[in-house]
Amino acid sequence: MRRISAASAITAFSAHHEPVAVVALGEVFECETEDCYAGQITSEAVLRPHIDMAHFNRATGPVFVEGVRAGDMIRVDIEGIDIADAGIMALSPGLGVLGERITEPSTRVVQVRDGYAWITPDTPVPVAPMIGVIGVAPAGEPVGSSWPGAHGGNLDTRLLHAGTAIFLRAHHDGALLAVGDLHAVQGDGELGGTGVEIAGRVRLRVERAVPCADATSAVYSGELPALIHEDGLSLLASAETLDEAVRMGFSTAVDQIQAWRGLPWEDAYRMTSLIARTEVSQAVNPLVTARVTIPHEWCPASLFEASDA
Repeated sequence: MRRISAASAITAFSAHHEPVAVVALGEVFECETEDCYAGQITSEAVLRPHIDMAHFNRATGPVFVEGVRAGDMIRVDIEGIDIADAGIMALSPGLGVLGERITEPSTRVVQVRDGYAWITPDTPVPVAPMIGVIGVAPAGEPVGSSWPGAHGGNLDTRLLHAGTAIFLRAHHDGALLAVGDLHAVQGDGELGGTGVEIAGRVRLRVERAVPCADATSAVYSGELPALIHEDGLSLLASAETLDEAVRMGFSTAVDQIQAWRGLPWEDAYRMTSLIARTEVSQAVNPLVTARVTIPHEWCPASLFEASDA
């Protein structure tokens, strides 16, 4: 299996970067990833204000996927995530939704063992490894790796775990995929501005999503990043306000229900209002990200199968 070194990392999603690797459709490959601080925090004596934030949230890549053309919808399956045995939770004034209450910076090295992240020797939290940053080169200007958007990027949604797949629109040939910012565990919202930030390895496989013969069972056709997981299809919308993000996600969900069900828009609107679930993926990045989920039972079965190699 091809392994891509964490030394090949970017701080912006852009078509201007030369690919660091070329993979085939359907090929499983592995990306090594740094923690979001690029390994600069080596002990609890190193504080967040001490480090060079120019290296923050580096993503390994970009990876060129042969057979992907600009305009294609791709499906990226997360085949597995392996994490290191210790992570970082660094606080500093202003970080997170209660950042004004943090008066001094502090760092906690969090040991990861026996399936738990040990916040203190007496405070274990079950691990749930997930990806914070995954995306493709955007259509226009470069987008910093700390920003979420239609290209993916810093989505910080806890559902980006092994077994999930993400739909992304390729804006350039090869898609130019990059991944990073792993967490041993992170709560919805990442409200404190941090998960257990950790290095590790991610195994991915990319397919090109294709519609089925039955038009009402077509795969996802929206422009927002979307996750396929055990509970259904989750649309990830990022905007300056949570209200705007929810509106974007709900609009795409209504359009998708209309396409799948062949309903008039008004009836699709009614139906989606009854079945959709809305959650907050993150509220601490430059744009906030809302998650609007269409439950599994309301999705066509083909959605969880449709791809070609």
